[in-house]
Amino acid sequence: MGHINEWMLQTLRDNATTLNCPLQWLEFQRLHWTPLVMQAVSFIVNGGTFLLCVDHEREWLQYYIMNTINNIDIQRPFVPIYALDSSLIKLLHTNDNQAVRDMLDMSYPRYAFWYIGKCDNAIAQFALDIRDSFLWIFDEPLEHSFVLDSKDKHLDFKLLQAFRIFESALFAGICGEFEINIE
Repeated sequence: MGHINEWMLQTLRDNATTLNCPLQWLEFQRLHWTPLVMQAVSFIVNGGTFLLCVDHEREWLQYYIMNTINNIDIQRPFVPIYALDSSLIKLLHTNDNQAVRDMLDMSYPRYAFWYIGKCDNAIAQFALDIRDSFLWIFDEPLEHSFVLDSKDKHLDFKLLQAFRIFESALFAGICGEFEINIE
């Protein structure tokens, strides 16, 4: 069993060859990206649940991820990643964050957010306060987050690539292709 750094570099290069397209942008960010992916994979493997939420502009991506990650046609384990329910989103906009946190604490033994989007909304602010959240943030270099440029003309392509690499890492970690921090 190897280390995730070697696995990530090889996967990025193999993926670029297979797709016949450049993945250098992610390879250049690998030293920042890989620890975040490792933390997210370890979180899931250790019994965590991700609640996926996105800003308004990335709703298409949330739909894509939710229809891909636990697809029954792909023979692999299901993982605890769920879209944040619209009723919870409405509650977050009331600014009663403690009530939402209490409800989530009752619903999930261990949860965090996988948030993709800008930081200028109530959902983002709530996700930023939750330990172990997997954050893909636009235009703001925040510690412990994967930062993307919302004005990048290749943004949608990069988001799909990043998701595919994360998905590969998640199932590689579950299947023991690299070492995971087990709690």
